[in-house]
Amino acid sequence: MMPDCDLKALLVDLGGLDNREIEELGRKLYLDLYLTHGHYGLHETHDGETLVFHARQFEHAFYASSDYRCHPDRKDILRPSSIVRIHWIGQLVCGNVPGSACFRIPSARETGRPPKRLYAVYETPYVVWLEPRSHGGWKFSSAYPLSIEEIRAYTRGGSTVWKKKNPVIDGLTGEALSRVIKP
Repeated sequence: MMPDCDLKALLVDLGGLDNREIEELGRKLYLDLYLTHGHYGLHETHDGETLVFHARQFEHAFYASSDYRCHPDRKDILRPSSIVRIHWIGQLVCGNVPGSACFRIPSARETGRPPKRLYAVYETPYVVWLEPRSHGGWKFSSAYPLSIEEIRAYTRGGSTVWKKKNPVIDGLTGEALSRVIKP
């Protein structure tokens, strides 16, 4: 495991770029950071499990639906806030982010699929989703900023796999915590 990282220092500056340039930069960074073998990349999670990134996952991970209520699976709008934080994905799943945690989230019963993994950091609310692979290990699904309340809703009914302490955040509760952590 690497030493703790400073997430704010890893933010990508998109100042002055239009959407086309942001997408091009995002695709290049995704390729450079996560696709170690051409159209896919092999990495490890905090607990040494294999994590696979696929080139085709870029659209799902870095785009959102313009009409989520009617078309939740249609991803047609670039999400620059995810490109800004693209470096965070690897740091979070490797366990290098203080105040982060990994959760086992049950899939919907009707799907019959095994549980997913949700990595979350609370200080700068952000999540990374991993899906189980049929041959073991995980595949990267998506990553995006999310409010504390939404993270709590996702983790309700799940279980904690791992947690990395953050002495400043862990010592706060209630109203004091809500003043420090803003979505």
